[in-house]
Amino acid sequence: MSKKKKMTIEDKLKEALILVKDQPYAIPSSWKWIKLKGICEVKGGKRIPKGYSYSEKKTANFYLRVTDFENKTINLNNLKYITDEVSKKIEKYKITNKDIYMSIAGTIGKVGLIPEELNNSHLTENAVKLTNLHYVKKKYLLNYLESSFIKNEISKSIVSSGQPKLAIFRIENFKVPLPPLEEQERIVNKLDSMLGRINEAKELIAQAKETFENRRASILNLAFSGELTRKWRESNSIESSKILLENLNKEKIILWEEECEKALEEGKKKPSKPKLLSVEEMIIPKEEQPYEIPDNWEWVKLEEIIEYTTNLDIQKKLDKNETINYVDIESINNKLFKINTIKEKKVSELSTRARRVLKKGYMMYSLVRPYLNNFALIEEEKENFIGSTGFAVFKSKVSPIKYIFYYMQTNYIKEYYQSFLKGFNSPSITIENFNSTSVPLPPLEEQKEIVRILDNVLEKEDKINEILELEEMIELLEKSILDKAFRGELGTGNLEDVPSLEVLKNILEK
Repeated sequence: MSKKKKMTIEDKLKEALILVKDQPYAIPSSWKWIKLKGICEVKGGKRIPKGYSYSEKKTANFYLRVTDFENKTINLNNLKYITDEVSKKIEKYKITNKDIYMSIAGTIGKVGLIPEELNNSHLTENAVKLTNLHYVKKKYLLNYLESSFIKNEISKSIVSSGQPKLAIFRIENFKVPLPPLEEQERIVNKLDSMLGRINEAKELIAQAKETFENRRASILNLAFSGELTRKWRESNSIESSKILLENLNKEKIILWEEECEKALEEGKKKPSKPKLLSVEEMIIPKEEQPYEIPDNWEWVKLEEIIEYTTNLDIQKKLDKNETINYVDIESINNKLFKINTIKEKKVSELSTRARRVLKKGYMMYSLVRPYLNNFALIEEEKENFIGSTGFAVFKSKVSPIKYIFYYMQTNYIKEYYQSFLKGFNSPSITIENFNSTSVPLPPLEEQKEIVRILDNVLEKEDKINEILELEEMIELLEKSILDKAFRGELGTGNLEDVPSLEVLKNILEK
């Protein structure tokens, strides 16, 4: 058997260096573009062997998951442990405080360092470690992996066959702009100073958001428990909300009679008489009610008080070149609960998921990842106005739509839907889960009063616009600083530094 030919220094450099024609952008002459595998090794983690699980007791063997990755370090809350027996079976898949972690499944692209107390922890199969770093400062590489260039590369490199995943060979071929070691140190120090101030600003913004969100949650809780309108009830004589439920049945009969008359005129078969629930059957039993509400309110299921929109099979009913005003989850601003962007797409560009007919006065609520709060009121009419089937689109039959809109912002709703989530890639609730949502129903006049108060109070309280604008400015500033740092534009160069290529040659010769 012939021996494998030993690579020359030129061969090694050719394999590691990025050709000029393939370099993403211009960098200083003392820097070099190099593949990530030229300055470190990328090694995967390991799943817990089949038939085994986490240890129920704390042990000396930590098992780090992607959910533990937070703020470029490890969140020490809710850590998992494995037994000595399991540890021995996956002994080779540990990460040290000299390495960098990167998530490759689930939330892809999280990077960070291992704190001293978790040195030599076991690493999940949904992450890799960048280990045996040479001719690169750990914090320089960590910061670079946070840059917009790498984030874009990750997005382009993700393979989606079932669960999206980032392959190790793609990570190994990420392109890295490599300054001399001395300049890497200066870049790290400058970034520590500049990003440190940005992180302080981020913490202040996070605290402000939490304050406003907590206050908002408190106001909503008062509204839907009846406390917000307690004094209003004392000074206003109003009937029970059971009247609303009785009217629902009356309206169903009226609608049925109108349909019967139309069928008679057209010579068609008369529609079946609707099945009516009694008012008592519509009310949720006392033992199933989520919390106490005023005596003249009632708990009902959401399906009793809403009516869904129609669906339109655009592929069959419309020309393939006709323009659709399309709304998907990306169109929703989930901080302001508004439709942010309406996409103009040709029928041929859309999938069969584009079929919910959107109408002014309706509300749309995403059943996919409901915890992200992708819902909004539809406040305008548009031709060929269509939404994704990921949304429940509906109007209210007994309430102002804004009453339901505000109710869907409560913590109760978030927690309720959390218990139903199914699926890994796109955890969702079913339409049955949605229909079963318990809703506190006040009399109509009190609903209107609740909406009026919330409109007024939350408009004054709602500083979220200002906070989001500030947050966006901070993110753009951080992106700009990182982009400049890895283009050699932070003023960290020094003519006396040993060029990257010379040091690389010395390393590769060893």
